[in-house]
Amino acid sequence: MSSAPHETPALKSKTFLVTLLMLALPVAGQMLLQSFLGMADVMMVAPLGEQSIAAVGLAAKIHFLLLVLMSGFATGGSVLIAQYFGAKDFVSCQRMLAVTLVVGISIILPIMFLCGFAAPIWIHWINPDPEVAKLAAQFLVITAPVLLLTQIIVIIEASLRALGQTTMPLFAGVIAAIINVTLNYALITGNWGFPALGIAGAAWATLTARCVQLLFMLAYVYGTRHGFALKFKQLAQGIDPVQIKRYLAFSLPLVANYGIWAVGNATYHVLTGFAGTDALAVMGMVVPVESTFFALFVGIANAAAVLIGRSLGADQTEEAWRLQKFFNRITLFLVIIFSSTLWFARPLVVDIFKPMADETAQLLMQTLAVFCGLVWLKVLNMIRIIGVLRAGGDNKFCLITDTIVMWLFGLPIYALAIFVGGWPFTILYALMFFEDALKFLPVYFRIQKRKWMKNLTLSH
Repeated sequence: MSSAPHETPALKSKTFLVTLLMLALPVAGQMLLQSFLGMADVMMVAPLGEQSIAAVGLAAKIHFLLLVLMSGFATGGSVLIAQYFGAKDFVSCQRMLAVTLVVGISIILPIMFLCGFAAPIWIHWINPDPEVAKLAAQFLVITAPVLLLTQIIVIIEASLRALGQTTMPLFAGVIAAIINVTLNYALITGNWGFPALGIAGAAWATLTARCVQLLFMLAYVYGTRHGFALKFKQLAQGIDPVQIKRYLAFSLPLVANYGIWAVGNATYHVLTGFAGTDALAVMGMVVPVESTFFALFVGIANAAAVLIGRSLGADQTEEAWRLQKFFNRITLFLVIIFSSTLWFARPLVVDIFKPMADETAQLLMQTLAVFCGLVWLKVLNMIRIIGVLRAGGDNKFCLITDTIVMWLFGLPIYALAIFVGGWPFTILYALMFFEDALKFLPVYFRIQKRKWMKNLTLSH
């Protein structure tokens, strides 16, 4: 009996390529929008001085930390939704969305109040510059409600993506971006007759944009009578203790992984503040550049997680294996192309953020050079962890690996380099990639052992 049909993977078909593009490109586009907004905030407060740039960068990093935590809850639900969808069980998809919303909102509410009322108290603990701390606190107080809005948004987005529906979240993101940039222009320096509010203007612009984004998404879901337009009875399933326990048993290692990684990532940023305001300002400019670079790869990782998760949910393990090899190869090819392009485009990137001191511009050039040389480590780990291992629910391995390399090696070495070594920022920045080098081989061998290839619908 011929085995030819099994030797021609579905990923070679035109249908697969269309599906891949439909999954990856809208997510990449949305990530690019978020990166653009981060860059726009920095660029538009640049006339206010380096302390304002550093404050916006610090506040953005805290928001990013919390966004990663929110994404942990959203991803936990979306992995299960993708597998239920592959198993053709949409009722369980709806139930999982309700549970994810209940748990996610319950966690983010106290954090929202902590940022809304207590930011002026604790913000100076993580930055030694009193003016930077004051400005960052002002931004965090105004944008506190953004955290609740964002939690709901990312859960709905992740759930739709698990079904392969990515275009609506992109449209909502475009609308939010237009509103955010327009209001930034009007409110930061005072244009069109609006008052010049400085950093507070950027904060109000962010809050308004998120409100409109959520309203647009809810109007779409309920206006089109989408399957995720949950009625009260369906939402009530989200408070079922049995369902919450099942969701948490799967998701908590993932959320812990996201949270530990996010805190560690923010700790790098906080420690950088002790390397000087110039270094923190460069970090504020590099972060949106990094995010722009990573946008496509986040899209690819999302596509990999959805397609591999569906295959595992449908018990098509060989198809899942072929998919992970394909995504590994395409990622390596693209990261070489993009990092080479960015290397030659560094002067253009520096020009975007001008005017700035010559020393700061030179430091930014050198930092981008380090990024171009080492980014392949981070990108390949991203695809393998987010797109492959988590598609099969291998969350405990990811948690243990990330925690050990970051908190036992990466951060202690970085802190020593700042407080003891007194090294230049380019070397400090290179040390941020040390943990990716340490976990590169363990992640690779974990995938090769195939222990991550699980059908999660059988246990949930």
